[in-house]
Amino acid sequence: MNDTGCFQVGGSLERGHPSYVERPADEQLLHCLCRGEIPLVLAPRQTGKSSLMVNALGKLEDMGIRWAIVDLQPLGSHRELEDWLGDVINQIERTLGLAADTLEWWDKHRRLGPTQRFMAFVEDVILGLIDEPVVIFFDEIDSVLPLPFADDFFTTLRALANARASNSTLKRFTFALLGVATPSEFIKNRSRTPFNIGRGIQLTDFDPDHAAPIRRILGPSSDPLVDRIFYWTGGQPLMVQALADKMHLLPESGRTIQALDDAVRETYLKVRIGKETHLNFIRDYLLDRTHQPRKTLTIYRTIIDGGTVQHDERSPVHARLLLSGVVRLENGLLVPRNRIYQQVFDRQWVGENIPRDRARMIAYVSSVAMGLVLLWFFLIKPLWFPTFTKAQQHGWFDTDIHYVTEDHLTLPLTMALEKPRRMTLNGEPFSPPGKGEKATTSQQILIPLKDLKIGPNRFQVRFYGDLWEENFETSLTIVYFPMSHWQLPHGLEMVDVPAGCFDMGCGEWTDSCNSAEKPVHGVCLSDFQVGRFEVTQKQWISLMGYNPSYFKNEDRLPVENVSWEDAREFIRRINRMTGRQYKLPSEAQWEYAARSGGRPEKYAGGNDLDSLGWYTKNSQDKSHPIGGKSPNGLGLHDMSGNVWEWCHDWYASDYYANSPEADPTGPLEGTVRVLRGGSWGRYAVVCRTVIRYWDDPGVRFGSIGFRLVCLPGQPGEPGK
Repeated sequence: MNDTGCFQVGGSLERGHPSYVERPADEQLLHCLCRGEIPLVLAPRQTGKSSLMVNALGKLEDMGIRWAIVDLQPLGSHRELEDWLGDVINQIERTLGLAADTLEWWDKHRRLGPTQRFMAFVEDVILGLIDEPVVIFFDEIDSVLPLPFADDFFTTLRALANARASNSTLKRFTFALLGVATPSEFIKNRSRTPFNIGRGIQLTDFDPDHAAPIRRILGPSSDPLVDRIFYWTGGQPLMVQALADKMHLLPESGRTIQALDDAVRETYLKVRIGKETHLNFIRDYLLDRTHQPRKTLTIYRTIIDGGTVQHDERSPVHARLLLSGVVRLENGLLVPRNRIYQQVFDRQWVGENIPRDRARMIAYVSSVAMGLVLLWFFLIKPLWFPTFTKAQQHGWFDTDIHYVTEDHLTLPLTMALEKPRRMTLNGEPFSPPGKGEKATTSQQILIPLKDLKIGPNRFQVRFYGDLWEENFETSLTIVYFPMSHWQLPHGLEMVDVPAGCFDMGCGEWTDSCNSAEKPVHGVCLSDFQVGRFEVTQKQWISLMGYNPSYFKNEDRLPVENVSWEDAREFIRRINRMTGRQYKLPSEAQWEYAARSGGRPEKYAGGNDLDSLGWYTKNSQDKSHPIGGKSPNGLGLHDMSGNVWEWCHDWYASDYYANSPEADPTGPLEGTVRVLRGGSWGRYAVVCRTVIRYWDDPGVRFGSIGFRLVCLPGQPGEPGK
């Protein structure tokens, strides 16, 4: 019974290790993976996450499931997601033994963005070479959080998970995330959809009733000793292994309760925290200044003092305490994890380390200073000096962006004058009406504009008061774009699409249908107008003032590398300028227009894609100027290929089964938006008129653009 390899302190236990203690999480993890779900094993450090993973590997092999482990910690800190994902796929290749040069494949497909490229790698390389189901374990997931592209990586994983709903090949693939983190930390950008996928696997401490492997190693008379180990550790895996190992190294006659208590004191209670790696991690985790350490320690002090703290799943502080390991969840309450932690991180330690309440002191000083400022401006200064009221503060001047089609600006100017004053616009004086009046009036002022150029123009407005020529300056942005400019051949050109009904979806007249394109269902649409071309870079620059596109130097190139949210901002500005109600097409409007009014057309205009659109066979890996291929039956160009086109709708793979007949606009909510039409970098099958694709509304790629629709009969440019 004196073998020294029976226990292991730290690191992953190999498969079949004699001291491995199974927990409910073992069965839950295996069940989750077999069902193709995404398990999230998010727990404190050194609680057996990696050992849990290793124990599952052999069972997965017995079931005919292939697996790969990606240890994210040693991958380095690349500044770009593309290079970092290259290291990830290299680990996957080596673990799975893929018969392919993955790095060469990765470099060869650089025309795709990192998200689409990684998804294509999973589908085309991993699942293309392996016929069995595949599981990838991403271990040490918390090491990704500080990286600048963390949001992009987790968005990629979410997109990959969502794609399985409509892609039968990807249904053979799943992944697991292991680490010290919470799902709310995965995507920090509030404008993006949260990481709302996966099933949490709770990794509980060892149960003394299931500690047979430990009792077996320590001998038949070890029950009191094992119970004492659990008395101190509460079943914390690392501590159980460490104390059991110390007892196992003693002769059986020396394995006493007193010997165990001495080991606890020497190993944990008497040692300085900084010299014990496990305790050192907990200390640093609790005191991390980026995660509200004062609030964290205040709640922790309440817990160790015996107070009742009801767990709130939405509280980041509660999540932080659980992930530190010093507390655990019991019947909905946060309670101390074990006696060792409670004595090491005691009330005295909290008092010595809790940050001082600087915020309260700053708030007090700030309130006093603010009081003095208010006293000066609203009591002392009005008694001593004439009041100079700043224009922006009192709403005289709207300093938002203004869109004009003529060389003057009409503005509402609310006057609240107590003394005469003057104003200048780029140094040219102009005077508001009501000068010298004390009464408040609302009037219109016509301001001539000089030296206007098409697009955004910046003006400086300066207001002068009478007190020592006191003045105030503010900026004004005016976007000048005469209506005649939009009527030029390279301007917006809208095509009338009469109302009608059609069978939407993948019918017998085409091939390569997938489940998301079915069932075929009847749809009736009201009349609308649609852009003859995709929005161009020239049109984008004229309103937005910059060019985000990957392919440039040609005015008639479609704008690309724009997100769904970017397109909405463009639409907001053009609507404000023209008085029309442009928008992104609904998915039904897009397909009806692409199929020349609902005809059974495989591609937009017929069956010969080479004459109708730019795709991977003829595009030379780049986008092309609008109108370079033949139009469809409505006179619309490039609806198959060139660039993907954003639609208004949220995406759901099963939406067709529940779609209303009249003017459908997609699901009421979702996580990704619809893309249609394929692009220059896609094969012909992806450029079909019925293809349904999707992506996160915040992503930008050099293959994604958009076109506009609007209702007919609105003010502005007529349909053509």
